[in-house]
Amino acid sequence: MTTTSSEPVFVPQIELAKDLGLTDRRIRQLVEQRILPPARDEGHDLELSRQRYRLYSSGTDRDWEKCFDEAEDLARMAGELNDRAYEDNAGLEDIKAASIAIQRSTVLMSFITAAKSKSQSERELFWKIWDREEGQALGALFAHAMKLMGKTHLRTDEGELIEIIPAESVARGGLKRGNKRARVKASSRRR
Repeated sequence: MTTTSSEPVFVPQIELAKDLGLTDRRIRQLVEQRILPPARDEGHDLELSRQRYRLYSSGTDRDWEKCFDEAEDLARMAGELNDRAYEDNAGLEDIKAASIAIQRSTVLMSFITAAKSKSQSERELFWKIWDREEGQALGALFAHAMKLMGKTHLRTDEGELIEIIPAESVARGGLKRGNKRARVKASSRRR
């Protein structure tokens, strides 16, 4: 499958397996091992999956050096975009750009960890680090986005987001708690 646009092509898992000459089960294993990027709602990113699998299965030292350089560049760019997101004149598009860059950088670092670590415990250690760092950065960006939109208070129930409350509502008289039981029941049904 070839494409002329620069937009990613997303395919179902079965089509990715066929393209890479692997079984559907092996694709699931490689995603779980973080060799292949996880599927999005649209499916698997075909070209990125091809690149990662090719590098993992038959990459030369030179190919890996390019990958390390790309990881360094992505991390630098993610840091710069993250800094930009907190500048006085930053907007939601700046926050979105930082979020995307951070996620791309983390996925690449997870792939490198998966492919180059010497043991499973080493992989898990570094994955926990990348996941924690990504979670903290994205959480801070999310909170900053809420602040920019004038929504500064979040209400949760057992870790599940119930609603985002505009700052004006809090300033005018507090939070109404009357329907909490109904929301809890509704959220319990979704689990």
